[in-house]
Amino acid sequence: MSFCSLLVLLDGEAPCAVRSRLAARFAAAHGSRVIGLAPTGPLDFLPSLAGASHSLDEGDAARARALDRASQWTERFEHVCHAEGAGSYETVVREGDPLPIVLHEAHCADLTVISQADAASPGHRHQKRFVDQVLLHNARPTLVVPAGGRFDRLGENVLVAWDDSPGCARATADALPMLRDARRVHLRVWCRPHEPAEPAIRRRAETVERWLRQHGVVADAALETSTLPIGEAILALAARLDVDVIVMGTYGHAHWTERIIGSTTRTALTRSTVPLLMSH
Repeated sequence: MSFCSLLVLLDGEAPCAVRSRLAARFAAAHGSRVIGLAPTGPLDFLPSLAGASHSLDEGDAARARALDRASQWTERFEHVCHAEGAGSYETVVREGDPLPIVLHEAHCADLTVISQADAASPGHRHQKRFVDQVLLHNARPTLVVPAGGRFDRLGENVLVAWDDSPGCARATADALPMLRDARRVHLRVWCRPHEPAEPAIRRRAETVERWLRQHGVVADAALETSTLPIGEAILALAARLDVDVIVMGTYGHAHWTERIIGSTTRTALTRSTVPLLMSH
């Protein structure tokens, strides 16, 4: 059985249609329940100088507009689910900031579906921070869908990019429901040419492959040597293998008052043309 439930963020941005369609199609193929979550976001008004009563009226009007927008997003999502044949779906509207709402609602779903930050969007910087914070704080695995493109399959041909980190171990374990249903699973580890630790890295890949087999996953395991930065090497291999999803860990480190995404994760998030299933 694959993921029983998928939580999809709904908003008014163009990538929403891409991730909604992919999630609905996956749910239809695997008998999963798909939940469209529409946070209203902050209200679009400033308190009036005309007095408290006028500010209340403006606040009520802004709230009504926000709820109306969210209702439109859920209606579009329902149309997508119907068109893709998803038999079990629901929509939820929540008032407030999307980040804490998504993180809270994700507790009761198996997989959270969001999109890459859209480089063409005026809100790119805000989207980038949102994606980072979801990945670093989500209690469930996150599927990050490219902002553009069309994805007709998910979880059929999978690349597990293993780096032996806690995040990668968790992402691989989180992905087990998908990996069991996959037609092909490629387990890969990377090292530099002539690296002294290569024998140990190869043995580690064999150990992970045996662990996957114990969980009903047949994977072809191999060691890749590359002079490229690891993020670029992962994406290059994904293109050669024509995979439809990459499973990898999220790495973050402390920077002043918050945690930020590491370079390998950042490369994948900004340049991947296939969905990423990630955990931290």
